[in-house]
Amino acid sequence: MGQALPLFISSKFSEILSKNQLDTFAKVWDYKVNWFEEPNERRGGWSGVGRINIKQSDGSEIGAFLKKQDKHCRTSFLHPVKGVPTFQREFEMMQYLAEKGVKAPEVLFFGRNPLGDLKTTLMTKELAGFFPLEELTEKLFADKRPAISQQRPVISAVAAFARQLHSVKIQHRSFYPKHLFVNMTNQNAPEIAVIDLEKSRINVIPAMRTLIDLTTLNRHARYWSKTRRMSFYLQYLGLKRLTPYAKWMCRMIIKRSNRVKHN
Repeated sequence: MGQALPLFISSKFSEILSKNQLDTFAKVWDYKVNWFEEPNERRGGWSGVGRINIKQSDGSEIGAFLKKQDKHCRTSFLHPVKGVPTFQREFEMMQYLAEKGVKAPEVLFFGRNPLGDLKTTLMTKELAGFFPLEELTEKLFADKRPAISQQRPVISAVAAFARQLHSVKIQHRSFYPKHLFVNMTNQNAPEIAVIDLEKSRINVIPAMRTLIDLTTLNRHARYWSKTRRMSFYLQYLGLKRLTPYAKWMCRMIIKRSNRVKHN
């Protein structure tokens, strides 16, 4: 007999999912989704995502994102030939981060087709109250800037989050401002979450986690001044001033950022 394909249903939301006819792979796969954009077709398969509303017993609704894909895989060390569905890798990473206390979307449902093909679904709870760092940057760091006192908590929160993510040995590999979400309910201590974990992986080399992810963020963090960037970098490293290693890494990040820009 073949190995059982993975299925996950959140115990916290299992009753609600059942009432909404979203408690089996077949029901979730057949659920109509209005795609954000036409499904992405590559690697001989396709992958798409849309937003849905899940009704609760009191009549209110939970926002959720439902992803579906078929024959859309990535190879890995454990699966070098056939690979595994990218949403399965993302699901596993979300579960790992939840275990480590790193904020990411909460998984409501994940399933592979029990018939044995590569159809895969992943449903996550919407990050209510969170907005992309990319969007927030336009408001806080563009030409008509508010007081620096409004920028500092965001810089500090993003630096602390990046440090936390890397402390559990995760290299995001797509660390763009559009993938970092910020909740400004407490403006003195914003909350950060990360999305788009399909490419993320464990990397046991700290310097590589820092170099790859911070290069991406540095390259795409529009409007951040050199002072703000240095403040972020020092807080990420937990330093008050640059050490020889920190100076070397800083030069590498800048060099890599400029090289990618010019390519």
